[in-house]
Amino acid sequence: MTVNGRELKIENVQDFIWIVAPDFELSIPQSEEAIHVVILARNEASVIGGTLLALSIGLGPMDQMHVVADHCRDATAHIAHQAGANIYVRENGGPAGKGHALQWWLEQTSGEASPEDIIVVLDADSLVAPNFFESIRKRMFKGQKVIQTRVEPVVRTSSPVARLAAYSETTEQRVSDAFRSKMGWSVRLRGTGMAFRRGILEQVCGSLSTFVEDVEMTLQLGAQGCPIHFAHETYVADPKPVDQNGVVRQRARWMRGQVQVLKAYFTQILRLLARGPAGWSLLSSVLLKPKTLLIPLKAALTFLAWIGAIFEATPLLISIAALGTLSLLIDGGTFIYGLRFAPNRREAFFTLAIAPIYLVVWVKSLALSAVSGGVWHRARPVSPEILLSEISFISTLERYFKINQKSGSMVVQPVIADSGD
Repeated sequence: MTVNGRELKIENVQDFIWIVAPDFELSIPQSEEAIHVVILARNEASVIGGTLLALSIGLGPMDQMHVVADHCRDATAHIAHQAGANIYVRENGGPAGKGHALQWWLEQTSGEASPEDIIVVLDADSLVAPNFFESIRKRMFKGQKVIQTRVEPVVRTSSPVARLAAYSETTEQRVSDAFRSKMGWSVRLRGTGMAFRRGILEQVCGSLSTFVEDVEMTLQLGAQGCPIHFAHETYVADPKPVDQNGVVRQRARWMRGQVQVLKAYFTQILRLLARGPAGWSLLSSVLLKPKTLLIPLKAALTFLAWIGAIFEATPLLISIAALGTLSLLIDGGTFIYGLRFAPNRREAFFTLAIAPIYLVVWVKSLALSAVSGGVWHRARPVSPEILLSEISFISTLERYFKINQKSGSMVVQPVIADSGD
């Protein structure tokens, strides 16, 4: 790697820190509680090494990284071991999916664990903010038992579909989840950037059975009255699918999972409905999707209700029309307010203007989910290059982050767009 005209080789974490931020002083929070980072990986050799090296910067001497190599056909386990992680190879032919892999890991480590252990669940390509682990420690020390950080979408393509998906996710967190947090309500789990006390995680993992384990755990915790706290002050950078096919595969997995959840968690859904606004809000965040499909349907029903009310002003039609209008105003206001969090507001506005294109994605996803059966669809293709060198790690990291130096500290920001990749 060339820096300032010099050829440099990355041999250890200290070298890496010096290159990306020479003025940055590594400060590991002192705590008696160890953090256990768990990554559920399936054929992730192309990214796992870089992720683990980046994570190790913020971890203390008592903290540990655990990688479950779930039916891998590549060098994931070997690379993760070389990066300093504890490796658990799952190859017994059990059900696919992260939920089952997480269950299996909990069983494998039950004899050496405590219910009070802090478990952080990340994806194989997730990179965290510099204050991520410090924030988790502080919140756990205050008594919070389940935490969801922000998940900042990283888009490395000019595809309007990918950008719209990222903008929708950002708006939901920055506006809707922020509101829920202010009200003292739970937010939904997002699959990565999640932290639990181990005892609670074991309770909710025992019955996971779908491809959307985050939705399952959200419903179980909500029905039990266990709050999910929103750590708005920190984030995980989460790379998104780079093309429409990747988005379609991801959405297909979600849609099939939603149907499975409705069948398997009907009782929990009823309990949340009985909890009032807090429960309704949580249900809407996990079940009332996709918004790009529901909002047009809502608009059409509201329009028909107003037409019916003009000809026959019954209380029912007027109520439906009024509630539909109010809901649409809230949706519109949320997306407009969300523009303030977009790195490029003009680009985000034009992306919203072509939102109807996204309906095509959901139609394709619906068709794929209907014919896929129990197949687990991968959103990100596996790289054929499974050996991760130091240079490829730095290249990966530079795609995901911009590193700025301010007042002797390292400020890491997700790269929202990098069409040159």
